[in-house]
Amino acid sequence: MNTPERHPPGLADLRQLRQFIVVAEELNFRRAAIRLCMTQPPLSTAIRRLEETVGTPLFQRTRSSVSLTPAGVVFLREARYLLRQAEMSVAAARAATEGAREILRIKSIDSAMLNLLPEWLERFCAVEAGIRVSLTTGSSQDVISAVEGGSIDVGVCVPGGASHPQLRTFPFGRERFCLAVHRAHRFAGLGRVSLPDLAGEQLVTHYPHAASPGYHAAVSVALQQTGAHVHVHQSETHLLATLGLVRLGVGVALIPDSTRRIAMDGVVYVEVVSGQGEAVTYPVVLAVHHGGASAAAMRFCEFVRRDGDPGTRRQGSG
Repeated sequence: MNTPERHPPGLADLRQLRQFIVVAEELNFRRAAIRLCMTQPPLSTAIRRLEETVGTPLFQRTRSSVSLTPAGVVFLREARYLLRQAEMSVAAARAATEGAREILRIKSIDSAMLNLLPEWLERFCAVEAGIRVSLTTGSSQDVISAVEGGSIDVGVCVPGGASHPQLRTFPFGRERFCLAVHRAHRFAGLGRVSLPDLAGEQLVTHYPHAASPGYHAAVSVALQQTGAHVHVHQSETHLLATLGLVRLGVGVALIPDSTRRIAMDGVVYVEVVSGQGEAVTYPVVLAVHHGGASAAAMRFCEFVRRDGDPGTRRQGSG
């Protein structure tokens, strides 16, 4: 006679993960119980059992409040990822039964959408006819969070200095900077401008440090090469907002060269080089979840690695 298979000691089931996530989102057991369509005492018991399974408290409880412990913060991120992976597994199995195509979900920094990413995807889909691509955009931090959380398969971002042990990255190229100026600006009629020429200019930067530390650092390094003070007027998260401020004459913008594909009345793009006449660039990478990447994600990254030369390709900002 067969006996029901039990969960190995130390493992939580999906029901427990869902319960934990709702409590973590509400930080209130009564509201969480209402969301889960259950009463509060069984929910409290389930969370205590989960904490016993994990081996450490996940919530700090007082008479007036509930908060996540440091272990709870980490467990929340992992629980969300595991639950999404389970949902994806069910969806993939159903899609296979129904003959649906495999989905590759990509979130990218905005300017990467202007050139190489669509070109790479067009080539990839030509040999992977069963792939359906889903595309969204965001800052590098948005991309990294989405990959870590499991809501996307592949991210395209500018690497920063912080460590992200959950990520595995692949080189995707180096993007050149260019300069966006008002059509009446003294640089508008020039074919090329060197960084030292920017001394004294009002600068509108694209992406603040919080949104993209890597891109912000690349801009800072470039500005150091001017050898003189550059006035940073303001930093805009969205590329079109940056160009709009340039058109209004607020300042010049050091932005990705791929932005040249966006035509805006009153804005002129000028090549920018270092004081030694060299291109000013920064790296861009593909990012997938370490240990949890989908098969489609790994095939795309391998396709880029095998068929491209990342060192000579140009990519986006952010």
